[in-house]
Amino acid sequence: MKIEQVAVSPCSNPEMGLDDVLSAYASLGYKHFEVFTSWTNSAFDYHTYPQAYLKKGQQFSMVFTSFHLPPITADCLTDSLQEAITAARFAEAMGVEIVLYKAHDRATYINAAPAFLNAIEDLRVIPVIQNHYGSPLSTLDDMKTVFEGIGDPRMRTLLEVGHFHSVGVDWRKAAEYLGDSVALVHIKDQIGQQSVPFGQGEIDLHALFQSMDENGFEGRYVIEMEVRDKENTLAYLADAHKYVLDYCEEGT
Repeated sequence: MKIEQVAVSPCSNPEMGLDDVLSAYASLGYKHFEVFTSWTNSAFDYHTYPQAYLKKGQQFSMVFTSFHLPPITADCLTDSLQEAITAARFAEAMGVEIVLYKAHDRATYINAAPAFLNAIEDLRVIPVIQNHYGSPLSTLDDMKTVFEGIGDPRMRTLLEVGHFHSVGVDWRKAAEYLGDSVALVHIKDQIGQQSVPFGQGEIDLHALFQSMDENGFEGRYVIEMEVRDKENTLAYLADAHKYVLDYCEEGT
């Protein structure tokens, strides 16, 4: 594992605007950033021109590496599918590597996938499905249903370590099933369902890094920090960056 593989998610500080969050994360040593298109105050408007966001990235020496697409819905299938495609094209224009494909239910994940994958086939982005506690893809069985239902090697997966932990799925079992389909990893440490500072929880992150290294994973790890004492989030993100950096340096 190399520190260059590490990115950070603004889900850690959804209250912060784009300039503030990029400035703060850059000051902590982060150089790669995951983009939201809703929910966070730093969300990107993919109906605008990407150049303004690229300038923001350059201003703070931050590269945008993964991108949450708007979800596809069954009741507005044609329009919401087109929105996801538009967002994916916007992401590619910013040099994004991974786009997170989303839908409001498992059937729509499966049914919309062929049209989505065909529409973005010419793009230099990798689409992934993401497990997330409380979503249609909460459990490993949910992921199996959708991944196998899509049944297309163009669709890859995101190993969401913390959210699997939240539903009682060990990351080892998930990683074994997902195998080479994993193109992105989200990492948190947790006690039960609660995010805690790295190294203080129940998730053996060092074992995760070692296992992924042994299996040849060269994608990115996105750090998330959704702790109870939110006023300490930036300090914990600084510690998390050092935690991963120390691991990388020990392995060299």
